[in-house]
Amino acid sequence: MSGHKHDIRLTGLSVGYGGKAVVSDVNVTLPGGKITVILGGSGCGKSTLLKHILRLHDPIAGAIHIGRHNIMELSRKQWACLKLRLGLLFQDGALLGSLTLGDNVALPLREHTRLKPRQAQEIAVAKLGLVGLENFAHLYPNQLSGGMRKRAGLARAMVMDPAILFCDEPTSGLDPINSAELDQLLLELKQRFDMTLVVVSHDLASMRTIADHVVVLGEGRVLFDGSLEELEATRDTYLRRFLDRLAEERDTPRLGTAQLDPSVMKMDCSRLLGGEAR
Repeated sequence: MSGHKHDIRLTGLSVGYGGKAVVSDVNVTLPGGKITVILGGSGCGKSTLLKHILRLHDPIAGAIHIGRHNIMELSRKQWACLKLRLGLLFQDGALLGSLTLGDNVALPLREHTRLKPRQAQEIAVAKLGLVGLENFAHLYPNQLSGGMRKRAGLARAMVMDPAILFCDEPTSGLDPINSAELDQLLLELKQRFDMTLVVVSHDLASMRTIADHVVVLGEGRVLFDGSLEELEATRDTYLRRFLDRLAEERDTPRLGTAQLDPSVMKMDCSRLLGGEAR
């Protein structure tokens, strides 16, 4: 899988659960060798789409091609082989708390290769070095900050040298400095290893830093598919509100005025607190 061979093509794709579509009629190509950011508001179907690309669920309709492979037509063994070329950074890092960072990162090597434990550990420490954590291999996840756990999760996602790296909300829960550092790491990894990256995010600052290509989801469909420059130039009303962080105008106040009647309370807090119930 090299060059344009690891494009990801979604054709007539509808995804969802229980036969009910969350996103319908997706026809996009996530270009090989580029960073594609799948952008959109909470609940728009970003993570649902990612789960279907990773074949965690079957689509309602349509096809998913990774390189020349229609993944839904692959046998279990063929899919298992293709998965070895894919890396996934989970939103929360998904590290095992009972294992050290070194053992967490080495785990895929021990599961899928014939490497000796010492060799696997050496490679794991080297991958931790890519994210600046080689001196922390002996520590456990609960001994690290959130940003360090994200970087360790990235090292594990990279340990099998994937051709395609998927990242689910990589900057979620991180402060601006750690977010910027993780963005820079993704850019460096893409350049160094000539990888394809697919990043699910609602982080506009991150998108503007790393994206070559952007797909925006909303209203159950694809609202935009193109380059970052084309997205920034859009005059579409919804996309401009999203990009410029503008609240939707409303004719009536969103907040109601109803208040809880103190008489329904089980305790008379006003009496107990000397009239200072609120």
